[in-house]
Amino acid sequence: MLTKEGTLIGRGKNQNQTKQDWESIKEYPSFVPEILKIAEDKRFDAHHGVDIFAGFNSLYSYFFSKGKRGGASTLTMQLVRIQNPEVRNYSFLLRKGFELIEAFRYELWLTKSEILEAYLNSVSIHSNIVGFPSASLVLFGKHVRFLSIEETLYLTVLIRKNQPKLEELSIRYLNLRERIPYEIPIIKDPNELTIHYNSKVKSDYADQWKGENQHFLNWIRTLISIPSEEFVSSLSSELNFELNSIVNSELEGLERWNVSNASAIVLERVPGKDDELELKAMIGSKNFFEDGNGMVNGTLAYRDAGSTLKPLLYAIAIEKGLYHVNSIFSDEKYSYSLGQGGNYLPRNADLRYWGDLTLAEALGNSRNIPAVTAINQMGVPSFYRFLQSAGYTHLKESPQFYGPGLALGAGGTSLLQLTRAYGSFLLGGMLPKIRLGNIDKKPLYFGSSTRLFSEETAEEIKFVLKDPKLRQRAFGRRSYLDFPFPVSVKTGTSKDYRNSWTVAFNDHYVVGAWVGNFSGERTMDVSGSFGAGRIVQNIFRNLMKDRPKTDYISKFTETRNFCRLTGKLALSQCPSIALKVRRKLTQSELCDKHQVETNVSVLGVGFVYPSMGQIYLYHPSYEKETQGIPVKVREINTLKDPKLIWNGKTELKPSLNGDLRLPIIRGKQSLVLYDGEQKKASVDFEVR
Repeated sequence: MLTKEGTLIGRGKNQNQTKQDWESIKEYPSFVPEILKIAEDKRFDAHHGVDIFAGFNSLYSYFFSKGKRGGASTLTMQLVRIQNPEVRNYSFLLRKGFELIEAFRYELWLTKSEILEAYLNSVSIHSNIVGFPSASLVLFGKHVRFLSIEETLYLTVLIRKNQPKLEELSIRYLNLRERIPYEIPIIKDPNELTIHYNSKVKSDYADQWKGENQHFLNWIRTLISIPSEEFVSSLSSELNFELNSIVNSELEGLERWNVSNASAIVLERVPGKDDELELKAMIGSKNFFEDGNGMVNGTLAYRDAGSTLKPLLYAIAIEKGLYHVNSIFSDEKYSYSLGQGGNYLPRNADLRYWGDLTLAEALGNSRNIPAVTAINQMGVPSFYRFLQSAGYTHLKESPQFYGPGLALGAGGTSLLQLTRAYGSFLLGGMLPKIRLGNIDKKPLYFGSSTRLFSEETAEEIKFVLKDPKLRQRAFGRRSYLDFPFPVSVKTGTSKDYRNSWTVAFNDHYVVGAWVGNFSGERTMDVSGSFGAGRIVQNIFRNLMKDRPKTDYISKFTETRNFCRLTGKLALSQCPSIALKVRRKLTQSELCDKHQVETNVSVLGVGFVYPSMGQIYLYHPSYEKETQGIPVKVREINTLKDPKLIWNGKTELKPSLNGDLRLPIIRGKQSLVLYDGEQKKASVDFEVR
């Protein structure tokens, strides 16, 4: 397996689980086939697959020798046996008959050069090493074209017995040395030729390659079904080395925050392709060879996704026409009914409530309650099906199992899965297939491409995630999410700070990073913007150092000013916000809240709690006065004559803040909010 630069990073295994490469006979030094013929088949160039003279000697030996020695198999017959291993189970005469017939056929089909090439690439050399090319790399650390005469002798001797004792190896080596027409020094211990001889350990060739490529290599081995093919990957060994250095450097600083590991991935846009990205780098852990969890590929492992799925949630909600980028959400304390499963009370990371804000601000600042509002409006099953279409096939449970928490990452994600999904914003709504490289000049892909949402939606979300002003309230004026060039970025932090995520993209790359502990142990409050954000910041700067820092081009959107409180087109006196919205935006109303002559109530008057369908439990061991049911009305100050009707008969007067408490009474309950005679909202709940 080769990197994009042509650097060898490893080798696969054939169907017999042995390491095997294939090199053209032209790659071998001229003395290699000559020494092989002297050792194994001195009349190879003269016979037609069967050496009759050697055959008579073999038969005589078999019938009249006490040792019952066979032999006299030509290189062609040995090749037949190698390629048809089942004949080893035949009786001697039947096996020899088969080998004779097939050897004649081989000689008719193939040239002598082709037979030698097949044999040199297929013969068992040492342990599970097959062929001279693999043996040369494993034992001598060099390509077969650089074999010396002494090394060729060593490999040829191992053909007869893969792991001989030192005495037998030396005798065989010296005997063959005497028969070849080359002057070479006498070597008492041929093992001295191999690498790591002094340690007496013949390391597996994998130990010789740099650890940063091993996670990718192991993953590819599980994907390639034809291991004999040459695979030229899309992976850049140079970039992977740089990523590995960045990850390990950042982990040194994060160690005191109880962070032990990290993963990173880079996808690059393929010029001229609108439905694929290319995998350029993959770092699965800080050190593949580390004891314990080093071999865990963190880019493929599934963990709580935190807030990283919110861009996908809002994108499909916009696509369905449920919201616009300027739609108003209420970031207030809510309790969402789960039917018979109870109630769900989401909280924001800062445990605060910001009131009314636009979708763009809710996404940029990663507010949780608006996201839960959106998934409830859309329906959990609808978002669940969308995620599955976006490659989240690991979601095996029912939508009800995940509930509204699916919007906040309860279903989990992997770094590869996440960066691929974010690639849809780069590619105008197309979920990309990931190019991993080429097998025999044919591309190998991970996943298939499909459209997730429109180009307009993709561009709107891309601009929201790019704007540092939109996320300034949550992340501050300066953070690791700010870049000196255009980048769209989103973070995610799972419950108890166990997983820190950051994914960033522009018109060229998608970069993702995860930070945490493979054991699942919580970190010391390491958020996505701080932990993974530092890694993504450094990676993106490295990627863009030689690229022009041009801004995004608006193809489907234009800038408009909206009122932050109503989401309508802003007047001069409105608290306004500039957003990129699609040019065919249907909403064109001017804000009516901040006109001098009117005072119309804002959007969203209703009940904060109780929520529709909420169930309360009465405890007979406690006094009823201590079990009152809290009620809160949102935006009550916008009503001229607010009043509440409880159970259709009792009129209640809420406080100026919209608060009151109801006495606890078992049974089904209802509350209706009026503004004078106009009904504004209602809610049904139950006390058991």
